[in-house]
Amino acid sequence: MSISSSNFNTEFLHAFRSLADELGTGWHKVLRADAAFTASGELKPGLRSYVQRVNDRLADYFVELAEAAGPKSVLFVHNTGLLARYFDGGGHDLLVALQQAARRPAQTPHGLWWLCPMEDPKQTPSLDGRTVEVVDRATEWAVLDSLFLKGLRQGRAA
Repeated sequence: MSISSSNFNTEFLHAFRSLADELGTGWHKVLRADAAFTASGELKPGLRSYVQRVNDRLADYFVELAEAAGPKSVLFVHNTGLLARYFDGGGHDLLVALQQAARRPAQTPHGLWWLCPMEDPKQTPSLDGRTVEVVDRATEWAVLDSLFLKGLRQGRAA
């Protein structure tokens, strides 16, 4: 089994910039649309369309990443603030699709670790207040405590 790691925010921005370039949209226009989204909380159709296309590209990217790692590869996704930001613009659908694939042995990725930093390990996992569904807490949810994290920082499994 191999593990493929991905910084979601980095991949999201890369895919978004590539899409904007392909469509001839200046990045300043994207930032303006995003600022309007921040101010109003409403994801306007133009920005929604871009975000959905980016999430579709990321779905393909994550499958390709896991396939390139070999059979039974596990995808580890971290730094997912932009998925939470655009949860209603395809982010939720992307997360659910990856979760469902990981639950089916014949699909890719074979496994999925989605890092959700939380203040209280007893609360339901969430990303910026958006619930990350867990079907079975015993098999789909692990709390990484301070000893485990200390071991990671020191370069060894805890």
